[in-house]
Amino acid sequence: MNTIPAQTLLAIIAAQVQLVGLGNNLSAVMDAASAKAVELTGADGAVVELLEDDAIVYRSASGLAEAQLGLRMPVANSLSGRVLTSREAALCTDSETDDRVNREACRKVGLRAMVIVPLIANDEAVAVMKLVWKEPRAFHQNEAEIAQLLADMTAMLMQRATQEGPNVLRERLTMDEASGTANRSFFYEQLQAKLAAAHGGGTQLGVAVIRIHGIEALPEALADISRRIERECRPGDLVARIGHDEFAVILNMASRRSIVTSQLHRISLSVTGESLPGISDAALRAACHTGSSLYPEDARSAIELVQAARP
Repeated sequence: MNTIPAQTLLAIIAAQVQLVGLGNNLSAVMDAASAKAVELTGADGAVVELLEDDAIVYRSASGLAEAQLGLRMPVANSLSGRVLTSREAALCTDSETDDRVNREACRKVGLRAMVIVPLIANDEAVAVMKLVWKEPRAFHQNEAEIAQLLADMTAMLMQRATQEGPNVLRERLTMDEASGTANRSFFYEQLQAKLAAAHGGGTQLGVAVIRIHGIEALPEALADISRRIERECRPGDLVARIGHDEFAVILNMASRRSIVTSQLHRISLSVTGESLPGISDAALRAACHTGSSLYPEDARSAIELVQAARP
C-alpha cells in the first residue's frame, strides 16, 4: 500500500465532516460519500449496496452505475456477498477474467474493474461501497483505502440509526426527511420492481415528474407540496422527492396516455391551486413544470422513463 497523500487525507477529513453534518439524512450521506470516493479515486461510478434479508439493494448509485439505482439482487454467489461475509475489501482488476464475478451482469453495466469495501455497523457488515471503472486496471493508488475511510464514516452514521430501533435505519434510507415522502432510492427501487412486473404482464406504467424551480430554498413548503400531489394520487401510486426541486410519481393505473395526462393535469392544479409561504400564486404557477412518460412507448428502463418524463 502506498502512503495516502496529505492532500487526499485532508479531502477525506473534510468529506467526513460533511457527512456528519448531514446527520439523519442517510440517503444524502451515502450519495455524498460515494461521490467523494469517485472524485478522489477517478472511478467511473459508485454504488452503495445495502443488505436486506437475502438480497442487496442499490441504495445509492452514480456515474456508470446510476441506471442500477433501486436494483435488488440476490446476495448469494456475488462478489459483494463475499465482501459482506469476509468483511474485507475485494479488488477486481478485470471482470472478464475474474471467476468471482457475474460476467454478464458486469457487461450489462459496462464495467470492467471494481473495488468493493464493507460498511460495518454494530459489528455486522450491513452494506458495501462499490467503485467501478469502464476499463481493466491495476489498483495502486490507495483506491480501496480511500473508499474504506469514507465507508467507515457512513457506517458509523448508519449505526446510530440501528441503535434507535429495528426499523429506523430502513426508514431513514428510504424516506425524504424534508418532504415526508419516499426518497429517490426507494422510488427507483419500486419503479424497477413495477417495470419488471409490467414487462412480465405486458401492461403499461406511467411516470410523472413535477419540478418547482426554487422550492429547495423554501424547505418548509416541501411537505405541503408532497401532500398536494398525494391528494390526486390513486391506490398503488407512489410519490417521491427525487431531486432538490423535483418530485416524481409512479402512476400505477396508467392503462393509456390520456389517463396519465388527465391525472398529471389534476396534480398540477392541486400543486398551484393555492399559495405557499414565501411564494405567491403567480410565482408558484410560473415555477411549476410537469411532464410524464409511459412504459413501454416512451422508454423501457427506469432511468430512461424518468428522463423522458422530465419537463
